[in-house]
Amino acid sequence: MQRSRILVINDYAELGGAEVIYQLSVDVLRATPGVEVECFDMHIESLRGSALTKTWNSPAAAALARKIEAFRPDRVLVHNYHNALSASVLRVLRRYKPKYGFLAYMTCHDFYLVYYNAALMHYVDGKSKLLDLNILRTRRAVLARSSARGPVYDTFKKMHWHVARRLGNPARLFDLFLCPSPFMQQALHKSGIANTATLLNPSVMSQPLALPKVCSRDKIALAFVGRVAPEKGLGQLIALARATHFAYIDHIAVYGDGPDLSFIREMHTDLIESGQLVLHGALPRDELFAELRRSADALILPSVGAENAPLVVVEAAQIGLPVLVHDIGSLSTFGEEIGNKIKYSLDPTSFVNALEKVVAHLSDQNRQYDASAYSLPAYAARLASLMRVGESRAMRD
Repeated sequence: MQRSRILVINDYAELGGAEVIYQLSVDVLRATPGVEVECFDMHIESLRGSALTKTWNSPAAAALARKIEAFRPDRVLVHNYHNALSASVLRVLRRYKPKYGFLAYMTCHDFYLVYYNAALMHYVDGKSKLLDLNILRTRRAVLARSSARGPVYDTFKKMHWHVARRLGNPARLFDLFLCPSPFMQQALHKSGIANTATLLNPSVMSQPLALPKVCSRDKIALAFVGRVAPEKGLGQLIALARATHFAYIDHIAVYGDGPDLSFIREMHTDLIESGQLVLHGALPRDELFAELRRSADALILPSVGAENAPLVVVEAAQIGLPVLVHDIGSLSTFGEEIGNKIKYSLDPTSFVNALEKVVAHLSDQNRQYDASAYSLPAYAARLASLMRVGESRAMRD
């Protein structure tokens, strides 16, 4: 097998979900025989700077050039770059790619490649809404307000996006865009990027897999897990529960913190006092999963944003629980093959019908979930295959 030298790039070493996948990709590549891996991220103090360097990070570009000269990779895997490293690093990759002939890959963790707003949201009368993929690359997409911070900021944000895209030219730089979900792949295709492949993010739950939970109660305990923020839809969920008089719902348990938590607490004191809304705050992952398995009957994902690869669907299956999801964006299509997902729309009738299906689903003692496609070994094998690890340049040509 030909030895491979792979350079893996990301904005940060540690921060959020993308950084978890970044570290996992490094780990699985390093565990692959015949592979040498180097990392490049913002853990280097000298690369950190002001808001200006986030626009065009010259120190990062210079450091990356030195790294490439020293390491001479034959493959480069980029995760995120636009939050800190900036498109300056893409400019460097474009300069060195002909010199060293490396293959370049990018894992698409958000929608920055296709729209000004990385969450694929636009704003109408101060309220965020999911952008219709069908208007990408049209005048409507350009005119839609991509930021809640006013028209001047929105204009400069769009100008920067276009300049960075022209200078970095990711569509021509990368040989393959790796998509964690079918929806991301669809978004890239709608934006004119066709060289894509699906690479499902792995779940790394440390607890053993659980059998599907069975219960026959008429009213169930729903659990919301995640950041309590406007785009996560908790407010809309509570409004739906109120509108339907908590049909089929014993209570909604909230596990997470965020900017909307105080507002939710103030607006729904009656539900908190009655026990219909329980705010637990954030818990460590292992403690959270054990608590969900013990006390929840189903999880719910009421997001009003696109999401991308909502692994909560997978993690719910791994602890034996169904998940109720808002039929929007990636939530509509992600994890369809697992067998634990039930969809609803933002109207009372659809919501009640979906809850009725969840109750019936929970009573089925013979149901099974299959989340094997989201295992770490499956991710490792797929990543190695897509990156053609072990192939020589002659074999690639």
